[in-house]
Amino acid sequence: MLAKYLVLGTEVFSGNWGIKISENLSEKILIEANKKGIGELDTAYSYGKLNSVEKLIGKIKKKNKIKFSISSKFKINYKKNTSEIVKNVEKQLDKSLKLLNVENLYTYYFHSGNNKEFFIDEVWKLLHDRKKLGDIKRLGLSIKHDLVLKNDLEQLFKAKDYNISVVQTVLNIFNKQSLKKLIPYCNKNKIEVYGRMPLAKGLLSGKYATDSSFLKNDPRKNSSLTKKIIKFRLLNKKLNLEKVIKWPLKNSKKIVFSVKNLEQLDQITKFDYNR
Repeated sequence: MLAKYLVLGTEVFSGNWGIKISENLSEKILIEANKKGIGELDTAYSYGKLNSVEKLIGKIKKKNKIKFSISSKFKINYKKNTSEIVKNVEKQLDKSLKLLNVENLYTYYFHSGNNKEFFIDEVWKLLHDRKKLGDIKRLGLSIKHDLVLKNDLEQLFKAKDYNISVVQTVLNIFNKQSLKKLIPYCNKNKIEVYGRMPLAKGLLSGKYATDSSFLKNDPRKNSSLTKKIIKFRLLNKKLNLEKVIKWPLKNSKKIVFSVKNLEQLDQITKFDYNR
């Protein structure tokens, strides 16, 4: 039943979160996630140097003959002209399909960009056409959290016009801003909601008590978000992992989470998500 609620995020495989995850460990995590019933992966063309994460997923999938519904994301380089932008998005799509070794992407998300990057009709026409060809099952918006904080939801209001049927947004017990307008709008307009960062990049896991817990190359070290959440967590000592990880599901169809090892995967998948 985990497939109904959990999506495994894969950005952590890039090694950008303070610790290098080996190909062997990444393989073990994907195999174990598949065994436990997680049926969907979340990735992006831009994860890792030279698309290393998508390459890795495709290699592991092929080697072990495991199946996942895989969602990926594209970015826009607004410095280019419209024609070049469209060609670049198509290139990202084709490359993702090839690297991941899949016939189609379950969801293809606009990747947390600004409004100028989002409002390019020609890009969405291309993606709509590729959806009709079967290369994409659904179009999605992974909305930049800064826009939610500013109450700038213009991308969301255009979602239906662009054939977008799922929105991914930051949602956890510390970041509840999407409850105000974004989620009610999605519910009213029959747009699926996926909550990302349910543990706020691990900061709500209970593992970290001070900012000094992070390695020098960890982007969470010395960040304002880290300091705010650690303070929040210290003021809310009764929080526990099960309640925290399940909380976003009160207002979203699925949650997108990540793990760095098999122990973390076991912890998160042992809970009863039907309750």
